[in-house]
Amino acid sequence: MNFKLRQGSQGVKPMSVDRLPDEASIRRQQSRNLKGEGYMSQAARNPHLPQTKKNKEERSNGDRKRKQFGGLLFLLIILATLFLMAWAIIHWMKGDDRLPLSKLVVMGERHFTTDDDIRQAILALGSPGSFMKQDVNVFQQQIERLPWIKQVSVRKQWPDELKIHLVEYVPIARWNDFYLLDNEGKIFSVPLTRLGNRAPMLLYGPEGTEHDLLKGYRAINPILASNNFTLKMAQMSARHSWQLVLDNDVRLELGRNDHIERLQRFIELYPLLEKQPDNNKKLNYIDLRYDTGVAVGWSSILSNQPNSHQQQIQAKQP
Repeated sequence: MNFKLRQGSQGVKPMSVDRLPDEASIRRQQSRNLKGEGYMSQAARNPHLPQTKKNKEERSNGDRKRKQFGGLLFLLIILATLFLMAWAIIHWMKGDDRLPLSKLVVMGERHFTTDDDIRQAILALGSPGSFMKQDVNVFQQQIERLPWIKQVSVRKQWPDELKIHLVEYVPIARWNDFYLLDNEGKIFSVPLTRLGNRAPMLLYGPEGTEHDLLKGYRAINPILASNNFTLKMAQMSARHSWQLVLDNDVRLELGRNDHIERLQRFIELYPLLEKQPDNNKKLNYIDLRYDTGVAVGWSSILSNQPNSHQQQIQAKQP
């Protein structure tokens, strides 16, 4: 059977070239619609989805707080461990047989204090304790009991040394033979064997008059010293009457009042008294308690008796 191919037949419709693009466009549109429906349906299924950022921040803050708490807890554990270790070390070091004080260093200007004085004062408290256990205030109070000590400072130096710094009273005069007086009028005592030539000036007076005597001595001594006189002794009676003794043993009676004026009268009169022609006598005392003159007492050089062959004269003030 023969078939004939007929071209351009009107009964057959040609294939449309525009149909495929339309279907592709429809599929893309459907695809877009499906995506939109899926997004909407997901948002509808999860109404809390817009709060995701807030939830993340909350979780981050929670993690940060947990980390901070963990760090703080770790720090507290470290501190507690260090505290326990320090407590154990200190408790161990406080043992009497550990780090005993075995060295003694004494500092400061000393005239009367010996090393043995300090050693005996400390040993009087018993055996020194350990470096950590011993209270230095106890040593300080014990050393301050020495009557010539003005001030003491005691400190410890690691690991076994005790350092003591002393300040002694500085005497300027002897007070009533058995005591000493410092520049502030403080009375103290020192063994006479240690005194030596210190404080040769002698002051005598009733109890409680030491400050008055010291004040008078400070006024009188410069005047005498500026005129080449050396004061050896000053005495004040219970009635506050003054008596001076120079280093040549001449006694001056000044009385209760006008001490400086009477002293100036003595200074003016003394060169005249030295020119007396009798070489067998020496000046014993000068009584300056008179308003217009003085009373002079002489003693024999041969007998050396302070009251023998005394002669009193009245001399008017030049």
